[in-house]
Amino acid sequence: MLHILLNSPYNVSLSSLLSFSSIFDDLICIQDGVILGLINNYYFKKIHDSFNLVYFLEDDLSARGLLDIAKKNNLIVSNYQNFVYLTAGHDRNITW
Repeated sequence: MLHILLNSPYNVSLSSLLSFSSIFDDLICIQDGVILGLINNYYFKKIHDSFNLVYFLEDDLSARGLLDIAKKNNLIVSNYQNFVYLTAGHDRNITW
């Protein structure tokens, strides 16, 4: 399953997100979801460790001034084309 985090992790039910996820699922953070890329926050470790791969949309990171932080911390930065591939490559998706 592909999880799409478009809201800030501070505005999502963490328990619901984690209960619907598995280490076989992927997560892509878009819009305000890229705030998760601030790896020193409470949500990063809890969410990041619950998924197979976690991606961050480059344009949204850039728009929020987080692109350099994401690259410095070796996060997986994704473009829109890869977002489309991820969506097409997963049987199901859920948006948070």
